Amino acid sequence: MLQSALRKYKDYKGLIVYQRAQQNTTKLLVYYKTQKPIWCERFLIEQLLRAVSSVGANIVEGYGRNGSPEFRRFLTIAKGSALEVEYWINILFTIRPQDQKILNEISPLNTEIIKMLTVMIYKRKANLITG
Repeated sequence: MLQSALRKYKDYKGLIVYQRAQQNTTKLLVYYKTQKPIWCERFLIEQLLRAVSSVGANIVEGYGRNGSPEFRRFLTIAKGSALEVEYWINILFTIRPQDQKILNEISPLNTEIIKMLTVMIYKRKANLITG
């Protein structure tokens, strides 16, 4: 089932989860390129940007390994990165109240990404067991 769903896309760009991950990364990059955080805040922002960009990168790399157990592994790594994004969002809510608008924009999108990845991992696991 998952295989047929993936085959209908010519490449990873057709995956909704990839589109959402790219959207989150782009929103944060555009926002933070205009900010001038103090040195201790910069570390937190860099961690958030690293984690959010890792989600999409792992989806793409896993897609490139489609048809093997590696694809599921990379989806799992992407989900771990999305959970890390959630952690950094929670920290930044406290440390940088001025960022609440952008964090409120990306947080629900990140939750959606986590849910989609969870379903994809589950379906991929079921496919490997039965197929």
